[in-house]
Amino acid sequence: MRRIHRPVLATNSMRILEVWVRVFLALSFVSFVSGCDLLPPERPPLVVFVSIDQLRADLLDRYDSLFTRGFRRLRDDGLRFTLATHDHAKTTTCAGHAALGTGTFPSRNGIVDNDWLERTPDGWRSVYCMGDTLSHILGYPAMEGRSPQNLLRDGLADWIAAADSNAIIFSASRKDRAAIGMAARARGNVYWITENQGRFVTSSFYADVYPAWVERFNQEQMPRIFGDSVWEQTLSPRARGYSRRDTVAYEGDGEHTFFPHRFSDEVAPTSRPGALNRWAYSQMHPDAAVAAFAEVAVRELQLGGDGATDYLALSFSQTDAIGHDYGPFSREQLESLLHLDRLLGNLMDLLDERVGSGRWVMALSADHGALAIPEYLAELGEPGSRLTREDLSELRRVFRSHQGREGDPLEVANALVAELETLPFIADAFSVAEMTSSPPADTFSVLFRNSYHPERWHWGYGSQGSGVLFRFVEACYSDPVPRGTGHGSPYFYDRHVPLVFYGFGVEKDVVNRPVRAVDIAPTLAHLAGIPVPSDVDGATLVR
Repeated sequence: MRRIHRPVLATNSMRILEVWVRVFLALSFVSFVSGCDLLPPERPPLVVFVSIDQLRADLLDRYDSLFTRGFRRLRDDGLRFTLATHDHAKTTTCAGHAALGTGTFPSRNGIVDNDWLERTPDGWRSVYCMGDTLSHILGYPAMEGRSPQNLLRDGLADWIAAADSNAIIFSASRKDRAAIGMAARARGNVYWITENQGRFVTSSFYADVYPAWVERFNQEQMPRIFGDSVWEQTLSPRARGYSRRDTVAYEGDGEHTFFPHRFSDEVAPTSRPGALNRWAYSQMHPDAAVAAFAEVAVRELQLGGDGATDYLALSFSQTDAIGHDYGPFSREQLESLLHLDRLLGNLMDLLDERVGSGRWVMALSADHGALAIPEYLAELGEPGSRLTREDLSELRRVFRSHQGREGDPLEVANALVAELETLPFIADAFSVAEMTSSPPADTFSVLFRNSYHPERWHWGYGSQGSGVLFRFVEACYSDPVPRGTGHGSPYFYDRHVPLVFYGFGVEKDVVNRPVRAVDIAPTLAHLAGIPVPSDVDGATLVR
């Protein structure tokens, strides 16, 4: 009988192959399981919304080559819209932040200005946009409270909270109207800085007591941040050439217009408590405080780390304070922006570490832009003017002369319009009846409609009860003091703001078509998979 020899080598090879297959499958499974944490989530664990107060869009272009950190990442890897504007006429901080936070125009969210007038049975009363007499500031019971009670619409923070009750809402700024506007009507962790005390506070609308970590920050970090009494220049000689010259009579107080800025030079000796805090409040210190406070909040609240989609809103305000005093093209404003570049870079690095690179989404924009200092425009040979005290007196005289006139209200309003339009510093005037009953005559009519609320008469565009609105000529600033500048007009320089999306679900690109600031909230909600009310004014910018 023939003997059968088993192929020993082949059998051993099969066994070895089987072992390797099992090892491969096991390793593959381990790799798959461990890799699950690295896969992108279905929705981002954290939505970040950053507003930079009074940031003209062209400033980021002007100083592009100087940015190395946060702005650099956003400009290189973000989705940038170069023609983003606020589409309402009264471009102020409270109106801008409410539009950003809710995705609706002032005409619908009710925040028509920082302050406005309302008619009562006893006459007209002044209303602060975020004032709330039924609440108080925690720890300071004599101070009037703040809340979103005057805001008529929910916003992005509310939508996120409604989608998941475990979502954490955090919003912080130097200004109460910015922190609250970005949080809309959500009852979250909302904080701002007091000018005299130099500490983060909140209202009894939001909390009964301060968390221990907030108390520690106020006691340990704020004195250090606000304790620096000298603002030094850090710009390289090359960088200084990008701004206008540092020593001019039309900025600051007209005397201390150049670096370094010192508390001892710029504030008269006083025994009043809080003098250093008040000085620091107008320098770069609050931006440093907001950034540091946000980094502690990310850790303490574990933002983006609990499975829900959380919300982090920050408004950096010092570009506004510095812009008013020194102008958008000043050496001080450039110093401020490079400081912000570093702060944003640090925050983004922390979010990469804590939440994960590519797992969080951010939008960056501004509440409004600004007019260049009129005297600087004159140096350049460009149109620019400033109302004189005589101009303002004449404007008041015209309004007073038509108050209380008898007759048909529309005829009285039309007579006032006709006289206003004879003033050389008035570009246009029109009655509310004309604006609301006729199709818009031009773009400015649309902007005024978007700023108009029938029960809230905002300052600067007419006199209460007159039924007439107006706008100054372009590049005219209404403050007669021959220094500094501001905003508040319907012109492009006040409405044009940066807009960048970055992170989860965002592909880098540069888009050169007009979009609106009210589009940001619904776009962030879309990227986060959060339902958006069907009647917001904004639209989603990405698909």
